[in-house]
Amino acid sequence: MTATSVGILNLVLGMVYTGYGVMTAIEMRRNWRTMGFSHAGAAWITMAFTCGPHHFVHGVHILLEGRTGGPLDLVAVLVGFPAGVIWFLLRLEAFFGGRGDRFIAGTPGWVAAIPFAAGIYVGVMVAIVAGSSMVGLGALASALPNLLLVVVYSVIGFYLVRTQLANRRPLGGWSVSGVALAVIFPTCALMHGAYAYYVITGRYADDGHGLAVDWLAVPAGIYFVWVVQALYRGTFRDWNSTGRALPGSAGLAVRPG
Repeated sequence: MTATSVGILNLVLGMVYTGYGVMTAIEMRRNWRTMGFSHAGAAWITMAFTCGPHHFVHGVHILLEGRTGGPLDLVAVLVGFPAGVIWFLLRLEAFFGGRGDRFIAGTPGWVAAIPFAAGIYVGVMVAIVAGSSMVGLGALASALPNLLLVVVYSVIGFYLVRTQLANRRPLGGWSVSGVALAVIFPTCALMHGAYAYYVITGRYADDGHGLAVDWLAVPAGIYFVWVVQALYRGTFRDWNSTGRALPGSAGLAVRPG
């Protein structure tokens, strides 16, 4: 049951992120002539076309090739899955001319509980990893890209979370799309951490397809970090960025300018 759930959730996430990459590519092509190149759009495309295949390949290996999806993997995906789907549906709405976001006035209890839930979540995962005696350093090379992605996605998540916190007071509330996006990247970091853990412990065998995708994801993630930092600091402006934490378009959530 655990393996099937992990496989199905990864397949859905693979389709969601790849679909978002397709939408962003269409928008860039549509607006290129009048508005020029968009680093934000390009960063999203490279991220989507590496995140999507990672989840898709992982799901296929579990459902069709007998890979045993682990409980740590399931917990990581279950936490990130709702945020990813909500954000994608809002993005899809915007793509077809709709609002693309919802506003939450004030700070409801469920929003206030997110930091505490995140702390418990991270603590449980760290405890499980620390309590393992099956770590094999020989598999560290295969896990390296995922370990690097843990760092990269954590940095991206830091900027997005900081932006949401900075915008809460002037906006008087929260952007659903922005909050979802701020949840996605930290949970992506934990997903890759869980994946790396299972590679190192031998639960997930060497996978040439997944390894190739994950190595491609590393420079894509670094490019994404560069774009997020540049937009946050005002180094350049990008038509594909909202300029605030309301990413109803393909843009990145950055601080108010």
